[in-house]
Amino acid sequence: MDAAAKAETAAKIAEAAEAAVAEAIAKAEAAKAEAESAAEAEYKAITNEVKADVAKKSDFSYKRQGEEIFRREMGEPEFFLDKKDRFPRPILTPEQQASLTRTAETPKDQTPAYVPENVLSPEFKGMSNYERGVDDFLDESKERLEKLKIDPESTEKEILNAANDIKYLESLHENFYIGMNVFRTAKGGRSKIS
Repeated sequence: MDAAAKAETAAKIAEAAEAAVAEAIAKAEAAKAEAESAAEAEYKAITNEVKADVAKKSDFSYKRQGEEIFRREMGEPEFFLDKKDRFPRPILTPEQQASLTRTAETPKDQTPAYVPENVLSPEFKGMSNYERGVDDFLDESKERLEKLKIDPESTEKEILNAANDIKYLESLHENFYIGMNVFRTAKGGRSKIS
């Protein structure tokens, strides 16, 4: 008898446990459904808010009939009304700016290559532009000195200044000639250029 009573008691306990489990599952499903419906309602409310914001009309009145910049019937924006919220977009990113700065700050030798063949070309009689320019000035100064010597109205000071100009131009020519001889000797000297 004891075994039958124990078995019956165990069966009742098992049934009660199953009923409790079923009730807990039902409660969990109900809570889950309630949470889903609440989330759906919240989502719909947010969606409606966004739609309302999009559809909301501008707060700005249309007072300036004669001063409008854009025509409203074409839907063109009056950007000046909210310009405080706008800012210019930088043309270059900070990385590009830093790269350009580094490139500009890196020293580079930009001196053109010295090509003796071009400087001492035969058609220029082995002379550079500088020498020919100084020679032209020298010829003009000598002519001016000769005219001043012949002119009876010229003063001693004018003649002296003209002579000093000639000396100065001759020294310029000589200094440049001595400096350029380094390159001319490397090329074979002036005498070799025809």
